[in-house]
Amino acid sequence: MIPDIDAFKQRLRESRNLIAPLVTISDPGIAEIFSQAEPDFLIVDMEHSVLEVKDLQGIVTAVGNLPVVARVKGADRTEIKRVLDTGVVGIIIPAVRDFQEAQEAVSMSVFPPNGIRGAGPGRASGYGLRFSEYKSTNPAVILQIETDGAYEDIEKIARLEHLDGLFIGPMDLTLSLGIEMEWKSPRFQSTIRKVFETANLLNKPCGIYCPLDEVVIKELRNFGFSFFMFGMDKEAIRSYFSGFIRLARKGEH
Repeated sequence: MIPDIDAFKQRLRESRNLIAPLVTISDPGIAEIFSQAEPDFLIVDMEHSVLEVKDLQGIVTAVGNLPVVARVKGADRTEIKRVLDTGVVGIIIPAVRDFQEAQEAVSMSVFPPNGIRGAGPGRASGYGLRFSEYKSTNPAVILQIETDGAYEDIEKIARLEHLDGLFIGPMDLTLSLGIEMEWKSPRFQSTIRKVFETANLLNKPCGIYCPLDEVVIKELRNFGFSFFMFGMDKEAIRSYFSGFIRLARKGEH
């Protein structure tokens, strides 16, 4: 059984500051260990990793009732339907360039007559046994805002029917704005505020990637974002062992 999609979408709409660690390693055991830390949900990154759909299905199965959202490689119809068939509760579609591409991406994620998603007997539908039930509740569709074109069209994008949320990709967004990783730049701050306020006005959840920086975390929490993506598995492993090695070497001359 997959987690309750409608319950997840409702929680996304009604909550603030949900925590979603980022999974990039294919071993399902890593995601299972993450789940023991009791995050609100997991985000599996297929955009900036070597993960494939078979890896995703192993991860989704390993974490059981913990909701999993997948960040797909892009607005590709074939990949989107295969990812959704694994039993994720939602997807994040990155790098949409403008309103037209956003509209097409949402359509790829929704069954007819509202979209063009293909039907198949995957894990999400109980391998076909619960397809009618599954078809009636669509996984969350979240668009990643990280290009100047998407930012310019943000009000039209946020009004798209069957869109369940927005996600700010700050690294690529700062590059697009010509202010690489300048978190405190007034232009960047005004940009994320506009995206957040537009989403909030239309009752659409809005999330953001957050670095493991206490000052930045505090500032972003004050915005009232629906969820944060942070705590990448690779960073967690490196941080733990770096600290362990420093402790083990403490007092050496």
